[in-house]
Amino acid sequence: MNELLTPFATRPLDNSFAPDEYQDARAFYDREGFVVIRGLITRNACAAVRDALAQEVRPSRVPILRQQNMKYERNRFGEHGLLENPIFNVQDLDDRSHGAFRRAALQALTGEAVARWTACLLAAPATKLIQSMFFEAPAGTWAHQDSYYQDSATGLGQCVAGWFALEDIEEDAGRFYVCPRSHKALAVIRNEGALDFALGHDVYKTVVQEAIAAHGWQLHAPALKQGDVLFWNSLTVHGSFAGGGRGASRTSLTAHYLADEDEMLQFHTRIRRQKMVTYNGMRVGLLHDQSRLRNRLVRDAAFRFPRAYALARRAALTALLRLPRGKASAVVRDAG
Repeated sequence: MNELLTPFATRPLDNSFAPDEYQDARAFYDREGFVVIRGLITRNACAAVRDALAQEVRPSRVPILRQQNMKYERNRFGEHGLLENPIFNVQDLDDRSHGAFRRAALQALTGEAVARWTACLLAAPATKLIQSMFFEAPAGTWAHQDSYYQDSATGLGQCVAGWFALEDIEEDAGRFYVCPRSHKALAVIRNEGALDFALGHDVYKTVVQEAIAAHGWQLHAPALKQGDVLFWNSLTVHGSFAGGGRGASRTSLTAHYLADEDEMLQFHTRIRRQKMVTYNGMRVGLLHDQSRLRNRLVRDAAFRFPRAYALARRAALTALLRLPRGKASAVVRDAG
């Protein structure tokens, strides 16, 4: 993908705020589509995730659902010893095999400070966590709007996401980038027709790249230190750079939040209601809860027969995205 080879590009932008600068940070977020909050996560909380990764995740042979391809895979480590297949939805992990890692990650993602900030940015009394991911090796993620994959059922652009730096992120470690103000400048690119996720995902990626070029946007990649969090709007175009090849890690979590009374809109097509649990007083949505025997059986089958699983998943997505929009789209408003 050509976007993963884009040279590091930034523009002067004072984008960071202290954890108590709510009013100024919220105004910046509304205008620019993202904001960085410095030192929001404690060093101890960051260390707890990294320690659990080393002690529990690294030696594990249990297949885990992966962010890049939505397949159940065992850990894959590169030449520098970094985990190369990012984890999708840490809250779905089974406590019996990954309990310490799951708890440490959720402690960071649902703590009181994060709850206050997500509520501030969404202007909501309370928020809930609907999705998360974990990264160690640079992943190189294509430019996109989160709304294409999931958003708010009550209004596109009413979902906020965060990138949580669990260590100092070096410049060539695959830093996260955003296109400032793209949440207002770019119309929602709909997950439908030739651009649907099941068959038109590559076309969608090209369309986003063309939009970046047409608007002349630079890719702004803030330098994040351990404990910093970059929040962005679900309509903000963003991605991450490929790594520099010398083994620098980008140990981090990402997470997506909605107002607590809201529901997830998936693929601009359906309201996806989730089983909910509560952690630190915040509700957390589960999609593939590995504490359930049924889901572990699906995981084991998907791991043993990955091709059949991928074909079945694509067929199901194709059928879903070909259905009339129905009730789900009827309750969705475009942003702005």
